[in-house]
Amino acid sequence: MSKERKMSSSHPFRDVIVCLAFGTLAATASAQADQTKTENGWTFEISPYLWMSGVRGDVGVFERLPPSSIDVSFGDIFNHIDWPAVVFVSGEAWKGRFAILGDVQYIKLKASASTPGPLFGTGTLVQQNFHSTIAGAYRFIDSPKITVDGLAGARIFYVNNELTLTSALLRGRSGSSSDAWVNPVIGVRGTLPFATGFSVDGYLDAGGFGISSDWTWQIYGGVGYRFKKWLTAYAGYRYLDVRHRNGGFLYDVTQQGPVLGIRFIF
Repeated sequence: MSKERKMSSSHPFRDVIVCLAFGTLAATASAQADQTKTENGWTFEISPYLWMSGVRGDVGVFERLPPSSIDVSFGDIFNHIDWPAVVFVSGEAWKGRFAILGDVQYIKLKASASTPGPLFGTGTLVQQNFHSTIAGAYRFIDSPKITVDGLAGARIFYVNNELTLTSALLRGRSGSSSDAWVNPVIGVRGTLPFATGFSVDGYLDAGGFGISSDWTWQIYGGVGYRFKKWLTAYAGYRYLDVRHRNGGFLYDVTQQGPVLGIRFIF
């Protein structure tokens, strides 16, 4: 079996992701003090969560071959994750009406992929997917009945596709292709809190605009319940769509599925 591109055994983001995971655990422990503002007026939030997202779309590795398709539903996602290579964590830092928001995700998947016609037998895709959204926010509406935030920032992607095709009419081959890119994003989100402790949350952003990629956009809707001033649990549904092409590299994928998380405020 020929190899068109040598696959590296190391991953440049692995050490960063491990540090983020340990940082999340440390911050979670400290957040349990019933204190919602620091002495200088800042409020911090950190939220470890699980996004059970399915993956569907087209990925390209070989320049002279059509892209391969992948279709994994969120119900089957746990059978395709390379554990423990999973990180989902978001955080916020607020002072008055202004904030800095961050969201980091990393997941490694292994799944069957379509082959370009009858030329090859079967296809197997191993994908490492890292993306992070960093944005500034401003709270336009801040009242007991509703909050509305506008945001602007960037979404950073790093995707590595490793595709193996078995022999049929042509001899089998394997190779990898990776790319990193940054998209500007703008968005809005809102929260409707209720006296019972429940809340309804919504989020929408869009980006790309032909800069680094054709587009990226996502939408989220969910409900939360505030147990204490410093502790909220939430559940919802999230949809993310991305299209990016660079030479033979193609990433035209949607991710969607349920989200479960806990938010700590300190």
